[in-house]
Amino acid sequence: MIFRTFRPLFLLVAFILAVGMACSFSSAPAPTPTLEPTQPPPPTDTLPAPTATSIPPTATSIPPTATTAAENPPTQPPPPPAAFELDSATSSYADGVYEVYAPTGWEANESTGAVSFAEPAGGGDGFIYLQATNTGVELDYTSFQRFVEAREANFFATYKNYQQTDIQYNEEKKLAYVAKTLDFDNVPQTIETFYDQKGQIVYAVDFWVNADAYDSYVDQFSAFFNGITVDSSKAADTDVYNWVWDFTGPNDLFTIKLPTPWRYEQSSNNTTIVDTFYSPDEHAVIQNITYDDGTAVSKSDAGAFALSLLKSFYADDIKITGDKVQPDGSERLTWNSPGGDYTGISFFESRGTTFLLFTVMYDNPYEDVYLDTLDYVISTYDVP
Repeated sequence: MIFRTFRPLFLLVAFILAVGMACSFSSAPAPTPTLEPTQPPPPTDTLPAPTATSIPPTATSIPPTATTAAENPPTQPPPPPAAFELDSATSSYADGVYEVYAPTGWEANESTGAVSFAEPAGGGDGFIYLQATNTGVELDYTSFQRFVEAREANFFATYKNYQQTDIQYNEEKKLAYVAKTLDFDNVPQTIETFYDQKGQIVYAVDFWVNADAYDSYVDQFSAFFNGITVDSSKAADTDVYNWVWDFTGPNDLFTIKLPTPWRYEQSSNNTTIVDTFYSPDEHAVIQNITYDDGTAVSKSDAGAFALSLLKSFYADDIKITGDKVQPDGSERLTWNSPGGDYTGISFFESRGTTFLLFTVMYDNPYEDVYLDTLDYVISTYDVP
């Protein structure tokens, strides 16, 4: 496969990442809103509506006469015509999180903190997706990089023939740009994603188009991007790490929904498989231990075996503060590590010769940030 050169938009990206100003979403300081204690307020943005001049008008091309063309032959092929137009006025989406010049005639689909625009059938299958993620606390630069890399890996890398073709960061402004190609419904796609962090909100904008139509879409994608404004005070009202993906454990032993921008790692040996998911700032962890040595762990031994695994994997000073049998037959342990200053909630059960220990953990100072998110993840954990 020959990958397209991201000429027009790539030049814009290079400018963004070098200067860190041109395409960071418009914003201005505003008073901090009053939020629930489980969602510490970020520095917020009150965003003025862009002026109509933010979007370049579509150029009108006048065909030259035959004489003019003969006297002045073009030195290079003219650029392809714009594949779509943008509305002349802005519209608000996702309960006011976004203000954009929408692609004319494209179908808008809104959800909490997000909006997508899909081209009608018959074009190049253009698609634009804007997504705001409330991270609960402002991420440092390293955590922002982890966020970007995990979202790319957990979502885009799952598609057939995925290949990342470029990734760039601006540390000062916490901006990122990622280009990739993949197949969607067996059609090669070119996709470009821009990330922009404002306080505890990370905005992602994904541009999708059939690879062979990229050149005719890129200028309008750039115009759309330049016209976006956001209101981070409204984005901060969304749940922390609201976006999730479906994960299936080894041998289909369990399924679970996990925050999309959390890093996934797996380790294993002859008896044990460990699936681990880290929050971008690494102050919260989700982990499932699958143990199978060919012999069943009896119910009378299960509690002691679970505690031995907890102490082996997490801390020698673990103190059990709660123990409750669940309706599905599993057992729930609440525990903490005084020395490590972190808390965990674990569930264990046996299925044949397989012993499952599922755990969520958080550093105690971050309980208010992560507990609701982890409770949701727990509610999605399913052992068939």
